[in-house]
Amino acid sequence: MKLLTGMFVLTAALAMCCAGPALAGPFFLQAHGGWSFYNLDDVNDAIDRTNEEAGGSFLDHISSGLDVGLHAGYSLNDELNLGFGYARLSGNSGYSGERYLVEYDLPADLFEMFFDYIPASDKKVGVGAGTTMGVISSDATVSVPDPMGGSFHYKLDGVGFLFAGYAIIEAEATSQLSFYGVAGFRHAIINELKVDGETVLNPDSLDDKLRFNYSGLFLRIGVQFRP
Repeated sequence: MKLLTGMFVLTAALAMCCAGPALAGPFFLQAHGGWSFYNLDDVNDAIDRTNEEAGGSFLDHISSGLDVGLHAGYSLNDELNLGFGYARLSGNSGYSGERYLVEYDLPADLFEMFFDYIPASDKKVGVGAGTTMGVISSDATVSVPDPMGGSFHYKLDGVGFLFAGYAIIEAEATSQLSFYGVAGFRHAIINELKVDGETVLNPDSLDDKLRFNYSGLFLRIGVQFRP
């Protein structure tokens, strides 16, 4: 949250310092924060088994997480925008005992190309839609107890493709500064995870690979600055 607040303050301060009589240009920068929902069934099944073996409900399912990012774009005209961006998703469930740690930490990095359409209007508020495609990667860490004391830590990594569709509402504050909100659905699945170069299988089926499914609804609010 401190990172998100810092990005918003920095962007707003830059806009105030650079604002002048000149019209805003076609290039723009965005910073956003929000919340994403996931469908991590394979991981949540593993969490259920961990809880069952421990004889309790120490770990919660991972179903959502923070979504923060930065984008840079270009306006083709008064209605069409395109650009590239980066977002970081978080997802975590853990329990710390006296001498051990059990944790599933599943962050993901999104590298996105976006295309937005917001119909031109004389009003200060515009409503439109957009689409995104790109790549999602994860460098997850799973920590499980060591019978001899302490914990084992496993690093899982994988890459997949993503695409999303969403609705946009944008409110203009000045010719250079505006605020926006986004609500949409993202399809993002990593179909193969590896540990030390070896593919991780789904424990429920020897013929199936472990998958990280970050698909789901997402909500974002952000600030946009045009130099």
